[in-house]
Amino acid sequence: MRIAYATDFSAAAAKAHPLAVSLSERLDGTLHTVHVLESYAADTHRHLTPGVNPLDETRLTQVREERAEETKRIQERLQALAGEGGDWDLRFGDPVRELLQVANASDVMVMGAHGENRLDAYFLGGVAGRLVRRTSIPTLTVREESSVTAVRRILLATDFSDAATHAWHALEPWRAAGVEMHAAHVRDAPRYRQDEAYKTQAHEALSELVGDAARTHVLDGQVAEVLPAYASEHGFDAVAVGMRRRPGPLGVLLGSRADALIRSSDVPVLSVPAPQE
Repeated sequence: MRIAYATDFSAAAAKAHPLAVSLSERLDGTLHTVHVLESYAADTHRHLTPGVNPLDETRLTQVREERAEETKRIQERLQALAGEGGDWDLRFGDPVRELLQVANASDVMVMGAHGENRLDAYFLGGVAGRLVRRTSIPTLTVREESSVTAVRRILLATDFSDAATHAWHALEPWRAAGVEMHAAHVRDAPRYRQDEAYKTQAHEALSELVGDAARTHVLDGQVAEVLPAYASEHGFDAVAVGMRRRPGPLGVLLGSRADALIRSSDVPVLSVPAPQE
């Protein structure tokens, strides 16, 4: 199994690194560390300061030398992060496009998550959010607030949709490798929260999915608030969620509970995409 660890050298990416290493060991995989350098995709002239003559060959040479030195420093950092037995890749261009290419040759992606613009209040912003919506492999996103260093126990959130069921089955290799997995359903609609018959039915459906009533949980409240708090309190290392994939712009921009969960959760979130609708 190939575990891709994408880093932008941020604090969130630093929190994601030990999880990527842990997963590569637990899943008997190889760690592939990658960084995408967006700024060097353009011509050297773009990096000249205002007022500098773009025809000044001396200045152009200086910029090229500075670029080469920075590239070397990044390569050394990637090599250190890859560690013994891992490999690394420095890419140039659009981060989402390049990381999607990496994902196509990988089984799992691990990366830091942090919003980058005002749309983050409504949609999951940043490279991680755009990647989650486009990729076809499970992606573990880790926020700077996370204190998790290894993935041993996962709480799968299910609304009993096909996407959630697919996520459970897609993670069978994780369970076979010893990752303990539970399933939870959140009654977020107020009309269901006092309905004991519904709660019983939910437990029965969860038990049928996981095959063990002791690993089922029915919770009340808002998904993005309840799941991370419950996972943290009960010692889960990640919350997993099935992601519906749609063609075209809807697959990129449509808001969802998963968006809110990834944006707000201090516990890492494992997004497992279902086949495209």
